[in-house]
Amino acid sequence: MIAGKKREPAKWILSKELKDTSVIEETQGEEQGKPYIVTPLGTRVKRVIIAGTITSSSVEDNLTKATVADNSGAFYVSAFASGYNADAKFALDSMDHGSTVMLMGRVNPFKTEEGVFYFNINPEIVVRTDSPGIEMWKSRTVWIATRKIYAIREAFKSEESDSNHLSGLGYSAEESECALRARKYYHDYDFQEFAKIAESVLKFSQEDSRNAELKDIILAAIRKNDNDGKGCRYEDILSATLRDGVERVQVDEILNTLGSEGEIYEVSLKRFKAI
Repeated sequence: MIAGKKREPAKWILSKELKDTSVIEETQGEEQGKPYIVTPLGTRVKRVIIAGTITSSSVEDNLTKATVADNSGAFYVSAFASGYNADAKFALDSMDHGSTVMLMGRVNPFKTEEGVFYFNINPEIVVRTDSPGIEMWKSRTVWIATRKIYAIREAFKSEESDSNHLSGLGYSAEESECALRARKYYHDYDFQEFAKIAESVLKFSQEDSRNAELKDIILAAIRKNDNDGKGCRYEDILSATLRDGVERVQVDEILNTLGSEGEIYEVSLKRFKAI
């Protein structure tokens, strides 16, 4: 490493922010050939920190491709057996579909002849994470995006707004610079729609957490009320869940999910047994 040269910091961004990017900023000198991208939120980035669920993967000797979903879309990851990210490929190969993962990597942009951009992430670090880890990433990433959107709205109020004006309103230097880049490059972008999608990422998380809680409640009710070995009656499940304000339709959805996941089975009509 060249003395005094700092490593490019990784940015926390949602997959939608990366997917909607249409600006590549070419670099000069030592950085030539390693372009920055400028996202719709004005984030100037080469390296990202992402997290989500692996929804697909393709493993070959020299290359592993994976799709990582974060509820706003999907990241596309390519890890190679040779080069600086060989360990990342090994880590990615050990993970199954449905695994939750957090990774840091370099964004590799590609533009087709039709002018369409695609982005792969070449991972440098890949780690398995749990539900709290995913929630932490989502919360911080959505918070960062939301702050930038607020600053962008201020920047669009007047073409005369500059970094000093935005800083005076309480935004950081990074947020101010991002807002001005967003105004410059993405004047027609639908920031309101992005804000809605970012908010939905957290709602998905809350729903997932609630569904996990309901699964535990229903499984406990089935085990508790299977007194004669013939299974738990549907009415007993409803009694156990209605006390917590759970509606019948939610109970039916969770029972179907537990059945498809192999956690329970229907012994007879409206009688359920845990496995």
